[in-house]
Amino acid sequence: MLNKNDADGTVQLRVVGLSAIEQLGRVDDQTVSRWRRQLESDPVASQVEALQQICSHAPVRGLAEQVVPLAGSRDDTVRVWAAQALESAVEPLPDDVPALMSCLQDDSDGEYSYWAATLLGRLGTGAVAATQSLCDCLQDSLCLPARERAAWALMEIGPDAAAAIPVLENVSKRGPARLRKIAVAALERVGNRKGNAGKFAA
Repeated sequence: MLNKNDADGTVQLRVVGLSAIEQLGRVDDQTVSRWRRQLESDPVASQVEALQQICSHAPVRGLAEQVVPLAGSRDDTVRVWAAQALESAVEPLPDDVPALMSCLQDDSDGEYSYWAATLLGRLGTGAVAATQSLCDCLQDSLCLPARERAAWALMEIGPDAAAAIPVLENVSKRGPARLRKIAVAALERVGNRKGNAGKFAA
């Protein structure tokens, strides 16, 4: 878990305490609503506090729409904590797909599309409605990590993302080396082919 050092403003890593670990998965709706209000507020301190608490209560559902945009915050501390929350605590729901698709299409910061693609991939077949948006990201994004995540997300959706096969085939031949490798793995999964499609994890 991340911790901000008040003396010099640096961001450091520390281990989540036992009391936090014991709370994992025990978040009620009222707490989630409070965090949502904090995340949508202007004060950075309020956003950071909510993100820190979210990281101590994984998994947390119902906040993907609020946390993903904060990964592109102009405040470095908010960005780091939002990334930590998205990496280890925020669990997407099928209802989050439309909001994640919107974030995926926002090219103002590569972090938006990177994390939107990551969460869509974690939904697997539940994100099939985002297939075209993921294809658009895979083809057009200026952020290479976001393109790689889009390919991985299509792989996680699997055969239900068959409409992505032409795009994946194109990228597998013309993209940067790592992206080509992920696209090939995605083709194996989406096209129901045998191979090493399980190598890439979120």
